[in-house]
Order: sequence, then C-alpha cells, then structure tokens
Amino acid sequence: MFWLLAGLLSLAAAAFAATPFFLGGRSGAERAATLRELYRQRLGELDDEARSGVVEADERQALETELGRALLDEFGEALSSPQNGTSPMPKEQPGRSGGVPGRSLEALSLPQNGTPPTPKEQPASRWAVSICSMEGLAAKESKGRAWLVAGLAAPLAALALYLGIGEPDAPMLLDASEVMRLDPAEDRIELDRWRALLGHRVQQRSGDAGSWFLLGRIYMVDEDYGAAAAAFERAHALTGEDPGVDLHWLQARYLAAGGRLDEGAAAIAERILAQTPNQPMVLELLGLEAFRRAEYREAVALFNRALSNPLEPLSRRVLLTGLAEARARLGDMLPAIDVSVTAKAPLPQGATLFVIARPPGGGMPYAVLRRPVSQLPDTFRLDDAVSMNPAVPLSMAQHIEVVVRVSRAGTATAHPGDWQWRSEPLAVADAKAPFALQAELSPPP
Repeated sequence: MFWLLAGLLSLAAAAFAATPFFLGGRSGAERAATLRELYRQRLGELDDEARSGVVEADERQALETELGRALLDEFGEALSSPQNGTSPMPKEQPGRSGGVPGRSLEALSLPQNGTPPTPKEQPASRWAVSICSMEGLAAKESKGRAWLVAGLAAPLAALALYLGIGEPDAPMLLDASEVMRLDPAEDRIELDRWRALLGHRVQQRSGDAGSWFLLGRIYMVDEDYGAAAAAFERAHALTGEDPGVDLHWLQARYLAAGGRLDEGAAAIAERILAQTPNQPMVLELLGLEAFRRAEYREAVALFNRALSNPLEPLSRRVLLTGLAEARARLGDMLPAIDVSVTAKAPLPQGATLFVIARPPGGGMPYAVLRRPVSQLPDTFRLDDAVSMNPAVPLSMAQHIEVVVRVSRAGTATAHPGDWQWRSEPLAVADAKAPFALQAELSPPP
C-alpha cells in the first residue's frame, strides 16, 4: 500500500511539473502558424517593393536570402518538428525570386509603424525582428524542456532521498511485537521470516535499538545465546540503562556462559537491583550462582527475596524448590521459628503478608519474610538467613515475639484495617530446636 501511494503521488508530481511543457508546445504551434502567415505577407510586400522600384532586384534577393538563411539555421528544425503541430518541411524550397531556403519559414513580423523601410534599413530591421522572434520561441522551447526535466527529476530525486535517509521497510515492522508471542514449535516459519527481516534491518540501520532487541529475543527462542547476548548488548549501547534490555542481556549472558555469572553479568545484575531491589529473575540467578558456590545461606536469602513478588505458578515452584534445597544443604540454624499461617476468612486480594520476628512489644525487627497473600496457607521459617540486618541477626536476641500481618498498604508498618496475629514472647537464646507456631488470621473487628 505504501509503495502504491508513493507511486501515485510521484506521477501526480511529474504531471504537475511537466504541464507547462505540453501547454507550451500547443502555444508554440499556434504562434508558428501565425508567424508563417506573417512571413508570407512580408514576402508579398517585398515583391511589391521590388516592382515599384523601391528595392533593386539584387538587393531584394539578398534581403530574402539573408533572412531565410538566418531563420532556417536558428529555428527551422524546431518549427518543422511534428511535436509543434506542423508538417515536416524540406530543407530547401524555391522562393519567388529564384530559390531561397525556407520560403515557408515561420518567423518575421511587420514593423510596428507599418511603413516600408528604406532599402538600406531593410536588412538590419528585418534581421532584428527575425532574431527577436527566434529568441522568443527558442526561450519557450528551452523553458518547456526545463519543466519536463524538472517534472521527471523531482519524483526520482525524492525517491532517491527517501531510500537514502527514509525507512522503506518500516511498515513491515508495525507488527514486530508479535515476535514476543511466537512459539518455536508452532511458529517456526514466522520466526525464520522475522529473523531474516530483522537481520537485514540491523545491517542497513545499525542504530535501530528496537530491531536489535527483537532480534535478540528471536535468538533466545532459538537458543543461540551468544548471538542473543551480542544483540542485547548492542540494544543497551543504543538505549542506555534500560532495565528491560538489561534483564534480557543478563539472562542471555548467563545462559551463554553455561549457567554462570561472570563479572560483566554480575555488574548488570547489580545495576538492575539498584533500580528494582526485588527483581525476581535477577534474584533467582544470583541465588543459583550462590548455590553453585555452596553459599547456601546467601542462596536462602536471595530465594526468599525473590518469593516476595507476585509470581507465575511455575516460577514460584522453581524458587520454592531452590529454597528447600538450599535450606536442606544449610541445615538448621538456631534459633529458628517455623510459622504455619492460615486464615479464617478470605483474605483481601492484592494484600501482602508479613511474618516478623521482633523484640516483645515492638522495635526494630530481627527477621522479616514478605509474601503475597495468594501464597497462603503456607509455613515459613524465620532464622538468621532472613535477618533484616546481618549485623543484628536473630541469634543475638534473648526474647522475641512473632507478628503475622496482612497489609492492604503493602508495608510492614501497622495500619487500621490490617489483619494481625501475635505470639507470646519466646525465649530463643537457649533454643535447642526450631519453634513451631500456628498463626490463624481473623478479620479486624
């Protein structure tokens, strides 16, 4: 559709620019016919002057020859062209006085005062009139050609300019976001088409960050992680610190390295967490890396932070599996409190659950867990692995109380209308085994 409209507009521009050429051709033909008749009249007058003795026979012959030759040389070809509406004329046509080229020539006009000039004036005056006529017609012809050239050159120049700095393939990319939804098993042909199209696009326009990003997504689907990392790196260089681009870049680098975080990938992860502290995918990758290094306490903390987000069921199961495995490797860290949380009534949708270990009566918490209420019922463990401040872990406390709160505001601070449960003080300093608590939430009175 784009090229059809562009072609129609180009034809319209060419027709508009060339119109004066064709109109000028019709005007030139009419003028040529008029000048032809005037020229014949002047020849008749010249014959009359010769008969009356005003002009000598040899002088008359010289005047007609001079005028005819000049007109024929300068303008005869244009006047005899079929495009001017006249029939082709022979190169020589006998005149009245014995053979002057161009008796049918189409230029010459009468002097404005209508009086025959003296014999000495005739050559100069008629020559001047003839040259004026020729220059006028020649100028019109030249102008017509210029308009025709402009009419053809304008759309061609516009097309060349558009191909040079425009985006002819931009309409094909309008639905490029569908790449995000294509399935490699069911949409193989479409994926290959987009891969070729976007690959060509970034070769021609290496500064198109969006095309680099989408091409990286296709590489990820095709499990070409090295190429995906390179594409996302290029998109990052063009867009700057965009968390969406950085997230995909981190994942591609992690997979390209066989499930390891090198220094560059770790720097990307820290940059993302500086903007989004609980970004679940980044926390999951960091947790897996900590697990690989056998740093299980750090892995537990990272998996718990990741689980504080609303997650898809599959992502949640993966993180819970990793958390359980890390805790199994870590073993019991005493003191520890296992809190099973249930509710007597449906909980507010979108609310947030907090499980808090703090000094009795309030104060800075030792450990906090945060979960979406959609995760209930469930059991949660509080210990040093989930301490808020590693410098003040739960193991430093003598007595604690556990508070379970459902907050509509999404903050650990109490607000009117929160659902809350609180335990009796627990002496945790000399604990020999984990505490087990049953917390049943009720709606606020």
